[in-house]
Amino acid sequence: MAVDSAAGVELLLDVGLYRKITGSADVEISLDGKRWSPRQVLLARHSPSPAELDRALASAAKSRYDGVYFVVGTAGSALREAAERDPRVAYAAVDRGVVSFLGTIYRTGGDHPDTTARPARVSWTRLAILRLCALRPQDPLTQSAIANRIGVSHVAVGKQIPALGGLIERTPGGWRAPDRAACWDVFMAEYPGPQGLVSYFAATGEPAEQLVRVERAVQARPQGQLIVSGDFAADFYAPWRRPARVIGYVSVEPPVERYGFAAVRAPDATVELHVPRDPTIGVMSRAAVLSNGDEERCYSDPLIAAWDLSQSTGGDVESAVAELKDRTMREILWS
Repeated sequence: MAVDSAAGVELLLDVGLYRKITGSADVEISLDGKRWSPRQVLLARHSPSPAELDRALASAAKSRYDGVYFVVGTAGSALREAAERDPRVAYAAVDRGVVSFLGTIYRTGGDHPDTTARPARVSWTRLAILRLCALRPQDPLTQSAIANRIGVSHVAVGKQIPALGGLIERTPGGWRAPDRAACWDVFMAEYPGPQGLVSYFAATGEPAEQLVRVERAVQARPQGQLIVSGDFAADFYAPWRRPARVIGYVSVEPPVERYGFAAVRAPDATVELHVPRDPTIGVMSRAAVLSNGDEERCYSDPLIAAWDLSQSTGGDVESAVAELKDRTMREILWS
């Protein structure tokens, strides 16, 4: 079992607690669904020491958090003892299916094999450059233009270009990819997913109708925006299979329960909403006018859509991803 922030937050539901995702590393926890405790989610490579616990609590105290929610493989004695005596300390021990909240231990059933949490450092800039180069058959881009397209500084781009090896080359007009398909393949092989936190929901009705309801829930919040990915984005760029699951990116979990959805475990979900850690997803998304000519829908770029689609189930997923790649190489689907 992989240990990540999303697994730790989803474990709250498994043990019978309530949770609301309010940011890529923010969650509110409740015993009864009425009184909520905002917590900073901290994914730890190892169970924290007393000194690390003190630093985490000091940092959380400077913000709106009530405390911290550590996600670890196995909880060490320092973390267990701190959670017993200090209500500001909560944790999820993913290996054991255990959550400690407000001094009480909550457990799931079943076996949980031993694993080790190893959160890796991710260069979102490098991965975004790969996406940009795979998607653009047009003229080369300067370093500043690349930075503008992916939402980072030109200095950040300059630091990552050497790490791309021969995937991009300098020309008199700027940087370009001599083999765009290679950029696509490397991205798909190396992308760790958007990380951050994810919520799963289910409802009755056709997937397209559910998507509309999710959009309404997102728009009910000020400046709320849904970035549609996976099945529906792939169907927009390169129709191949019938969309079966709504996958989207939001800045905060919307109140979808008011629109007929219920929180469920991942295998039962018809809707998957991410609050991503990858900061380039929103910057590289694009709005498109719907067929009715009056409304717009925001879609992730084709490569994020392809990655999300590749994580789906179904015998036609591989061919749908291949069709999206082929069409991206032949046409300008994103600019």
